[in-house]
Amino acid sequence: MFISIRRLVALVAITQLVASFSAVPVLVASHRLAKGLKEELNGSGPQAPESATNLIKRLVTECSSDEYLVINQPGLVLEDMTVNEADNWPFLRRYIAMASSVVGIPWVRGALDLDFIEQYIISTCHAETMNVVHDDDQEVGNYIDTRTRVIKIDLSELPPRSDLELRYSVIREHDELIRKIIRKLPSPHYTIILTSDMPQNVHPIPNMVVESQPDKYQIFHDLVNDPSRELEIERNDRFHQTIEPYWSPDRNTINRYMENKKKDEIHFFDYDLWTRNEKLILTIIVMVLTLFTFQLTKLVKLLTETVFKKDKGLITHTKSE
Repeated sequence: MFISIRRLVALVAITQLVASFSAVPVLVASHRLAKGLKEELNGSGPQAPESATNLIKRLVTECSSDEYLVINQPGLVLEDMTVNEADNWPFLRRYIAMASSVVGIPWVRGALDLDFIEQYIISTCHAETMNVVHDDDQEVGNYIDTRTRVIKIDLSELPPRSDLELRYSVIREHDELIRKIIRKLPSPHYTIILTSDMPQNVHPIPNMVVESQPDKYQIFHDLVNDPSRELEIERNDRFHQTIEPYWSPDRNTINRYMENKKKDEIHFFDYDLWTRNEKLILTIIVMVLTLFTFQLTKLVKLLTETVFKKDKGLITHTKSE
């Protein structure tokens, strides 16, 4: 009994539907090096949300970043982040290229718990949160301290892929928004976590196909899987020199007044005082010695004359007798 073409097509469609799964892409990029992140993944295929979350926790545990950008882009799929779509993400790709650690996961079976990730960063790195919910960089206020920040960005949903022109336009706007927010950061040490909270149906793709067409089935394959990244090295050493902060002295305080008063006091045996006024002191010493010598000479002369007169008087008196 032969199966009709229509039934065969329907059977294939049902088989694919049953085999498909819901997934979201996840991109993690850290300006500072975090070794061994990929050890948390199970092979190169679709990953469980727990594996992706453990990868992020391993990165966060080091608290090597001053800012953590947790970006939720509803409707984002792998096809939006391939090499072919590079022109839509000029600024994000620039930050990826600068990062020391980058991991791209094309498919995670289910959305990540971004609220849990936010709280984990806050509790682990003693951070505080800034929220961006209206696609406006002005929602990120000015920094008044050096505390670690979690900048949670909830972007507007992407238009459907049936209207690619509009979808690409919105992606470019969001890429520009990310650039504006990063430029506001006072520190270059940041981490980017980009994903979606809206899983999309994905048909399984054989590993052989994925490996043969990485530009199509990997997140920004040319950057994330660049051969230079096989060796985990810190790419931003020049930013990481430890510099002691300059603390401005207290102004108009009792402590400063007392310190200045002590500095203004003159101490006779102060070595610095003698060193600073060496020429003046030598001049005074010479003048004193000169005056002393002059007075001593006068005294000696006076004594000599007095003794001479007495001797002369004694001699005259003896002769008269």
